[in-house]
Amino acid sequence: MEKRDITEDTTSDPLADPLSRSTERLAQTPRAKRNVDHLSRPGALPPAPGRLRAVLFRSVWFPTVLLTILAVLTEQVLTNGPLLAVDRWTRDTVQGWVAADPWSWTNSLAEYWTDLGLATYSGTVLALTALTATTRTRSWRPLSAALLAALALFGTVIPGKILIGRPGPEGAPVASGDWGWFPSGHTATASICLGTAALILCRAWPGLRRVIYPLTAFLCTGVGACLIWRDYHWLWDVVASGCLTGIVLWCLSRWILRTDPSV
Repeated sequence: MEKRDITEDTTSDPLADPLSRSTERLAQTPRAKRNVDHLSRPGALPPAPGRLRAVLFRSVWFPTVLLTILAVLTEQVLTNGPLLAVDRWTRDTVQGWVAADPWSWTNSLAEYWTDLGLATYSGTVLALTALTATTRTRSWRPLSAALLAALALFGTVIPGKILIGRPGPEGAPVASGDWGWFPSGHTATASICLGTAALILCRAWPGLRRVIYPLTAFLCTGVGACLIWRDYHWLWDVVASGCLTGIVLWCLSRWILRTDPSV
């Protein structure tokens, strides 16, 4: 039988695929075939799992920063601190735009948009999403997340409104035991309910992330902006509710809905 010469040919084309030292078959992972360029993922080789957005969202610094901002804003509201000048400037500027607005439909649009902050709408979306995802995944996690989100919403926003008792932009005093304007209940209701629904939906149908997450952020940001446009809330009321929403969603994503470390 004729013996084959399996010695590596060093004079061959350097761009040709390298052969294994023991056989004539191509190596399992030829160097020329290796893909080492992961543009969408941070870190050195081997690539770190997940995208930068997911890494930042999972970091403990994310809720820590939000909690710090929330604490600072609460202290400023309670002590009538200098940051409240930003509230007054924002209100004067926005209401100047409203007075000069030549289109009547913008006020109607803003009014309807703020209705997303009613539990009738956003709460219904959360409940239906949780039931649908529970049926699909055959897991109680979606319903548990929805219940915990509702408890976090009503267990923080309502007591905060009563204890802080901040007057609204129109300046009417808040009687003892009544709800104040800080933090914004409409912003928190829309953001926590719709944000939790988005997390649940995208855990059950991961392919929807690119659409659901930006759409949810757009709708919830619009609620806060429209509340300021309609002179229903101060700027810091809305920002405080946004911080609270981020903390709640971070906790749910990390401990209740966490199924894939890359999301």
